[in-house]
Amino acid sequence: MSSAFALRMAAGLLAASLALGTFVSPANALTDDEAGEVTRLLNELYAAAGSFAYDDEVADDWYDRDQEQDRLIEKAGFDRDSWRRSLGETFRGYLALMPDDAFAGRFKQINDRLKADTTLTSEQKQEMQAMVDEQWAEITSLREEGKAFADTVRPHADLLHVVLGENVHH
Repeated sequence: MSSAFALRMAAGLLAASLALGTFVSPANALTDDEAGEVTRLLNELYAAAGSFAYDDEVADDWYDRDQEQDRLIEKAGFDRDSWRRSLGETFRGYLALMPDDAFAGRFKQINDRLKADTTLTSEQKQEMQAMVDEQWAEITSLREEGKAFADTVRPHADLLHVVLGENVHH
């Protein structure tokens, strides 16, 4: 793993965890229709958007790009805020549905890459490890929050995995 890749990965972890850190009250909880529409839109927009890393800024970028093109998000009934909320809740629900071993495996994979890196000094590795550990704690918290949305997201999990699968950046 190059140090540039490691820094991008850490930045992605930070962005995702900070953006998803807000808890949504059950009154505004994700509906099955929203989860279905988000999944459908991710599937349709994915080819144009490239790899998926979720945060509010990415949600806004997708919304803005779609506004300039086909307005699929708007046509599906979302405004910017409802899109951001629904996408975030769907993503958290998807994290919650990941099997424990697959979820833990991601962390192990990141740690193994970091340990094997020969381009970083031991001090840089320690700094990166601290960042990874902090981000992992936040992502684990997001996954915990996602349990509130897991049952709603479950019917869409297979298609979400096709879209997100190994392309999801934590």
